[in-house]
Amino acid sequence: MIRGRGESPAVAEAINALREHHERVTPARRAVLEVLDAARDHLTAEDVAERVDANEPGVHRATVYRSLQSLAELGIVAHTHVPGGATIYHLRHSPAAAVSHAHLQCTTCMRFFDAPVEWLAPLRERLGAELEFRLDVQHAALLGTCAQCREIESEA
Repeated sequence: MIRGRGESPAVAEAINALREHHERVTPARRAVLEVLDAARDHLTAEDVAERVDANEPGVHRATVYRSLQSLAELGIVAHTHVPGGATIYHLRHSPAAAVSHAHLQCTTCMRFFDAPVEWLAPLRERLGAELEFRLDVQHAALLGTCAQCREIESEA
């Protein structure tokens, strides 16, 4: 793996993946990868664009969106659709995404929670066996109510 100066292992791995796909490593793509790697929260495309602009002024917002789309299509970036909200993104191999996870969203407070994909393995297996359906647990957020909101509701 070829690693540039100051590059994290996750960014270096992502850049190598781009090269393996014979894709260009543009300053915009590098900036998007660095922002996603540094993030410890769930970022929308707008969040990524704002942080890229702070780090690399001059990278056009539309270029950031196109970079996110192409990186997601290549499997370098994971994206999750959020009902009633913007899609969220993260670098597949960043420290924040060290464990493959599903996204849970509380429909009351709108906070996100990460759950290891293994917790959903029985559901994935049953859907595959009984319906011949392959579930992509990372593609969409699962909705519910968190413990804190349930407690507040029960006190009301």
